[in-house]
Amino acid sequence: MAEIAAIAAKARALLRRVDAGVLSTQSLAQPGYPFGSLAPFALTHEARPILLVSSLAEHTRNLAADPRCCLTVLEPTGGERQATGRASLLGEARPLPEAERATAGARYLALFPEQRDFLQMRDFAFWSIEPLRVRWIGGFGEIHWVERDAWLLDTPEWREGEGSIVAHMNQEHADALAAICRCLLGVDGAGAELVAVDPEGFHVRAAGGVHWLAFARACRTAGDVRAEMVRLTRQAREAGAPPPG
Repeated sequence: MAEIAAIAAKARALLRRVDAGVLSTQSLAQPGYPFGSLAPFALTHEARPILLVSSLAEHTRNLAADPRCCLTVLEPTGGERQATGRASLLGEARPLPEAERATAGARYLALFPEQRDFLQMRDFAFWSIEPLRVRWIGGFGEIHWVERDAWLLDTPEWREGEGSIVAHMNQEHADALAAICRCLLGVDGAGAELVAVDPEGFHVRAAGGVHWLAFARACRTAGDVRAEMVRLTRQAREAGAPPPG
């Protein structure tokens, strides 16, 4: 059980770090064949992928007829591709229920603010994929199936207060975010901005991109999040301190 939990965490971390994958649907135009398309996505706190799709898109028409799909995500690499992580999430896609649109939509747009204008067009809507199983390949010899119950996380008690956490970090701890970006993520931290938090880490916008950094443990309470932010800040400052003379 502990091994599967660790494997699931590895696979979720990949889907937190990477913002797009290949969405495979059941083709209407060519029945019996899969149809692949590039799909930006964001994971909810519980680890369900959220998509913003147009009703005019081929993959949306395919999903409306058959919700079964697969989202495949690859670890960016310049080295041996067979030795790097990749995950294929199998599930069923549905338009987001009204009750979930505000929270999930805000999370998606925090990561993709440039797509906000699409919502002014009537044919765009948020969909989510309900996971069934996830195939994780972490490299040679590391191949596993992760079932739905092991993949999904409990909703953290601080979910509705995420905006307050983000605002507090940006307003009161900009120097800490800059140090974390510079010393732990290896990117320029000038003007770094926290954009989203999840139970296993957070996204920060810096150096012209959005980056994800993992927590050491899952954070179910606001106190857990605070403790992890303090720990990472201390780690970053220790890493950036000049060596003793």
